[in-house]
Amino acid sequence: MTRVNRRAFVSNSIAALASSTLQGAPQQKEIRTAFVGIGKRGTTLTGQVLQQANVRIEAICDIDPNARDAALSLTRRDNPRSFTDYRQVLDLQNVDAVIVATPCYLHSEIAVACLNAGKYVYCEKPLGITPEQVHDALQAAARSRVFLQIGQQLRYVQPLRETIRKIHEDKVIGEPFVIKAQRHSTPVQPAAEAARPEWYKDVKRSGDLIVENAVHNLDVCNWVAGSHPASAYGHGKKYFPRPIPAGTVMMDGFSVEYIYENDMHLDYSQLYMHPRGLKVMRGGQWYIVFGSKGSLDLTEGTLYSLDSAEPAQLMRPEDRGEKENAMSEFYACIRENRKPAADIKVAATAALTAILGREAIYRRRSVTWQELGVTV
Repeated sequence: MTRVNRRAFVSNSIAALASSTLQGAPQQKEIRTAFVGIGKRGTTLTGQVLQQANVRIEAICDIDPNARDAALSLTRRDNPRSFTDYRQVLDLQNVDAVIVATPCYLHSEIAVACLNAGKYVYCEKPLGITPEQVHDALQAAARSRVFLQIGQQLRYVQPLRETIRKIHEDKVIGEPFVIKAQRHSTPVQPAAEAARPEWYKDVKRSGDLIVENAVHNLDVCNWVAGSHPASAYGHGKKYFPRPIPAGTVMMDGFSVEYIYENDMHLDYSQLYMHPRGLKVMRGGQWYIVFGSKGSLDLTEGTLYSLDSAEPAQLMRPEDRGEKENAMSEFYACIRENRKPAADIKVAATAALTAILGREAIYRRRSVTWQELGVTV
């Protein structure tokens, strides 16, 4: 074989090998997705889903025609079908996964129906607003061959995951004992409150502020504790523009004390009455974990050792903030046949923790986990 022929033979062989490799390479599975509920949060998730590779939006379902039309325009690339009844979506053979972003009181019902129909579910938080709803979802997930991922998206903030790992695995604060956490802001302005949807202000449909809203923060505390509460005691009400007892309209302030099964203690407050000028106790959202060797500010990633005056920074300033990747994780878990980090157990525990706190506030006494009647 001449040098020229040998060179041609090698070149042709490489080309043939590359071609056969490409032809034999497994193609990433296209995951066909439907949306049930396409309001503010659903629209945000739609934008995230459109950025995912090999994901197609096949259906949009909402009872609001304006919301549906806006979503159909946003997803015109995929030309999805339009529905007003979620049960019609369950009958679609070309739908693998469903994003549930309806009002809170519908989450469990729709998630259960999707699991029963063999559809993967990404459900916005909370999983349910009553113990019975949480129980139904747990039972459906246990029977199903597919999984539910809950929208506790702080579980997918990588710097937070790494900081909590340092508590659990590196023991940076020794044995954790106490968590203090809050979510404070100035009072909600009348115009902003009036603009909220009616279901949100109705505690029978939203679950009240602690279940609809604080469930994110309480989930982080559960995560840190590595346990679930054994009991809770708390107090709250609608303070502005005039005090109204809890249980009638959505609270704008409450505080709850939780004692965990592993004897950790959580002190959580959510108050819409924090003046901007009050600096001795900073406003906003934060979590501080106290342990045998020191304390850790999860929000800032700052470690305060008991034997040192100088704090140590565990998180870079540029990494702070809620940069979650829940949607990419949802589709990766489907393709890789693995359990999501925010799975049904996380979903149920977070919802029940919030419900436990709400019931303690409403009943004005200590309430135990056992009283909820649900096993996670």
